[in-house]
Parts: sequence; structure tokens; C-alpha cells
Amino acid sequence: MNPTTQTFGDGTRIFHFLFDTIFIFILAYFLYQWYNFYVFYWGFYPVRFGAFFFLFTWVYTFLLESIFLRTPAKWMSGTKVVSEDGTRPNIGQFFIRACFRTMIISFFGLAWNGKPLHDTFSKTILVKKSK
Repeated sequence: MNPTTQTFGDGTRIFHFLFDTIFIFILAYFLYQWYNFYVFYWGFYPVRFGAFFFLFTWVYTFLLESIFLRTPAKWMSGTKVVSEDGTRPNIGQFFIRACFRTMIISFFGLAWNGKPLHDTFSKTILVKKSK
């Protein structure tokens, strides 16, 4: 990775968390209501919203970051996810990243190593998207 590549800190990460969580909540709520139609009329297995929300969060994070290296919040801030060496992360890194992003304790990593746990364990960083 180029040593002059700009990395991003806490403020940008908090913006990503808040924007993506609100966006995920809205999408998950409408999909949950749609699913409940099938639960009510067709006898599908009912699922609580919390489980539905966390599953949707995992899928949202995994798919968008593995395909585009970004989520909508990262598009707005002009950032992307890369490996620590500056290359595209592999599928295992995206899997680990999505698993840790759905854990509430992910941001506790900021306290001792300056990176959230999803970056620490997946060995990824957040950098400015090149034009």
C-alpha cells in the first residue's frame, strides 16, 4: 500500500455506522413486513425482528463490501475497504468482517488498538477511494 494513502478514523466510522444502521433498519423493516404477510397468509415460519435485522445486516455488509468494496455510507464519504497491504480483500476477509460488524462489541477495538474489531480480525483498513 502507498504510505501516502489517506486512512480514516473515528468520525468517519461513526458516520458509516449511523448511516448504514438507519438504512439497514428501514430496509429490514419493510422486508420484515413483507415477510410477515407470508407468515400470516401462507403459514411461513415466524421470525422475530431482531433476528431478521441481524441477518439482514450480515447479508447487507457481506454482499455490498465483497462486490463493491463499499456500502452506501462509504459511497457518501468516498472511502472503500482494502487489505492491509492495499489489495482487494479475499472472500474470507469479507466473511470475517461481516461477522464482526454484526456484533455490538465491534467498536470496542477502538479503545485499545485504534481500529474496530472487524478491521483488526479481518486485516482490512478503510482508505480514500481513488478517482
